[in-house]
Amino acid sequence: MPFSLLKRLGAGLSRQSCLLCYQSSHDLLCPWCCQDLALFNLSACHYNLLQWPKIRQGLGEPVYHKLLACGEYQWPLDTLIKGLKFSRKTRNAKAVADLFYTHALRPQQPWPDVIIPVPLHRSRYQSRSYNQAMEIAKHLARRSGLPVIEACRRDKRTSAQTQLSGAQRRRNLKQAFTLVQPLRVARVAILDDILTTGSTVNSLSETLLQHYPDLYIEAWCIAVSPLHQ
Repeated sequence: MPFSLLKRLGAGLSRQSCLLCYQSSHDLLCPWCCQDLALFNLSACHYNLLQWPKIRQGLGEPVYHKLLACGEYQWPLDTLIKGLKFSRKTRNAKAVADLFYTHALRPQQPWPDVIIPVPLHRSRYQSRSYNQAMEIAKHLARRSGLPVIEACRRDKRTSAQTQLSGAQRRRNLKQAFTLVQPLRVARVAILDDILTTGSTVNSLSETLLQHYPDLYIEAWCIAVSPLHQ
């Protein structure tokens, strides 16, 4: 087979379909779909969504110090997250991790020392066979160079959070996590796919702060939907 033909075939194989519109694309999200993304203007809130009243009012009393996210839980972020979470579309993890890295992280700001993905209870992990937060964290670690650690275990098998109110979520997650690995760092980022009332991140943060009261905690997520509750 002529070398020129092999080269063209190789170039064709290197292309893929956009995860959203399914058109041929060099990237997981094509340029046209990227242009349609409605992302948060993070510079307007000094790269901390807790300073944005529209977001802050739906989060109760955060015990973490900073919140970063790409956008609201609506199309197309909801499609990517649901596909990752419920349909085993693990390529979506790389797409949303790349999006978070390019949109939410600024080189001139101090970054956390480690990424802590929100753990799943072992029964849910067994049924799903992967943790979507860990899948995102792995790709984000490759882009950022930050290590990923599993500092906590989820001991309490909680009910599905989707249909619960904020108060019910807080009761659902009370004492849900246990520290299993010592932290020798000053700053951490708790990573999850979606933040609604912040109860999960709050519960995990409280577990960490019980052992390390001076720990600085950032909450990183792909999408936020506090106004939908």
